[in-house]
Amino acid sequence: MLVQVARVSVLVGSLLMTVQLPAAEPTTSAVVVLARDATLEIDHALVDTDQLWVPADKVEAITGFVLKPEGLCNADLCIPIPNDAEWTARYDGSTYFNVTAFAQHVDQAVAAELDDYVWSFTAVPSPNTAPLTVGQAPDFALPDRAGKIVHLSDFRGKKVLLWTWASWCTCRFDLAGWQKVYDDLKDQNFEIIAVAEDTGGPAVATPWYDKAKVTYTALVDSQHTVSSLYQMVNVPAGVWIDEKGQIVRPAEVAYSKQQKVLGQLIGDDRYAAGVRDWVARGPQSPFVVPPEKLKPRLTYRDSKQRLADAHFKLGAYFSTHDKPELAARHWETAQELSPDNWNYHRQQWSFDKKKEMSNFMAKVRKLGDRPYYDPVEFPADAPAKTRQQ
Repeated sequence: MLVQVARVSVLVGSLLMTVQLPAAEPTTSAVVVLARDATLEIDHALVDTDQLWVPADKVEAITGFVLKPEGLCNADLCIPIPNDAEWTARYDGSTYFNVTAFAQHVDQAVAAELDDYVWSFTAVPSPNTAPLTVGQAPDFALPDRAGKIVHLSDFRGKKVLLWTWASWCTCRFDLAGWQKVYDDLKDQNFEIIAVAEDTGGPAVATPWYDKAKVTYTALVDSQHTVSSLYQMVNVPAGVWIDEKGQIVRPAEVAYSKQQKVLGQLIGDDRYAAGVRDWVARGPQSPFVVPPEKLKPRLTYRDSKQRLADAHFKLGAYFSTHDKPELAARHWETAQELSPDNWNYHRQQWSFDKKKEMSNFMAKVRKLGDRPYYDPVEFPADAPAKTRQQ
């Protein structure tokens, strides 16, 4: 929507400056912002073409930065607010902040469906705000099967296997396999956090949790937040996180045992054996990835991959709001920007059961000699088959 624009006086520091803002009353239809691990409905936002101005108290939820007199701050990093007042303004007695202008300034990826008033923001790509790049496990807040919000940081002080799966993946049958591992290790200061990367939400994920009778932490991630945070491009994927919240093995294919799917062997018994060894021996375990090998695998995603993620989240949103054409358009854009991300492809295909398998097999054939899952590196002396404890 293009609204009329007025000139408004704004006090920036000691200077009285002028900025253009929409002259109409804030839109009465909710503006939706997909940011970090939340879907925000903002009633009093201002829209000027593709520029989005939000109340000051919404800025942190969208950007991860707190609006302070010295600028936009995250921990010790502060980004000064320009003196031309393009970012902040007073309107109708309230302070508004131009989150799209800030995003452009810091190279934060943004995608939008303007006619529907929906914006999608990725995380700000700064080493100061990207914990993954320094080996720190990014925190998140997701609902469990009962709707209770669970944070990764709730488990600080325990070793954690963060494990993603999806109802559209045969890895859904491995929920029970990880339950067996958990039964053996749960009394050793260890937790499994399973995360269903499923746009369909609890309706498609919960039945599989229930069928497997899981007692470990079972979460539902309809926006694929965890996949984004941990640079996961397929399921199942596992990340090992120590008691201090540091990553000791990054995202990689994670089955509880080797199995056969569509005539192909997938997974490796050594992965669960490695989990057991790590739980028992901690940093002395040879399965822990040394820092010199860990760091190159934790680099931040490039701008195309971040933009793909913003479009994918729009697709996920519209797929659950009865707008399949919009969902398909944004999903296809995401796939064009990041063609090797299987989560993007398979989540879209899961909504067309008649073509799901044919689409999947056609893309697998295009791989040629390339593997569907990247190989996992294990210690040289780890046996291919390991007795389960």
